[in-house]
Amino acid sequence: MMSNHLLKYHAFYYQRIAKLKDQVKKLRSRLSNEEFKQHEIVKLAYRIREADQKIIPQDPNRPEYRLTDGLKKYRRYKHGLQRYRIIFCFSSQPRIILYLYLNDEKHLRKAGDKKDPYEEFKKLAAKKYFSHNPNDPKTQKWIKNYRP
Repeated sequence: MMSNHLLKYHAFYYQRIAKLKDQVKKLRSRLSNEEFKQHEIVKLAYRIREADQKIIPQDPNRPEYRLTDGLKKYRRYKHGLQRYRIIFCFSSQPRIILYLYLNDEKHLRKAGDKKDPYEEFKKLAAKKYFSHNPNDPKTQKWIKNYRP
């Protein structure tokens, strides 16, 4: 079942995806087909694409995606991503999923670590870099203007 949510990407998330795509392209040019298919970065890129294009849109409000405390208005996806996290928010009216954050290799998940992705996201959210509200003027601006 595919959702009819509009999928939008915050510039932060999109930049991380662009970096990952660039890494995959470089690997494609220098590895054999078999080595390429088995490379961890290639597998990670595939799992992230499956998650943000197919899995999350099926039901962005699944209980296992919910965060708590100061991040309870956000959701995260982690299945099959090891120490990587996708953080997003969504709206049922209008039906939009806003992909906000994807950590990089410098911010791998490790509970209690200063570089933990949740800690990095909390800092950015506290600076109002992200908003969970689709009606927020900043969010509206990039929904309307950002075309990856």
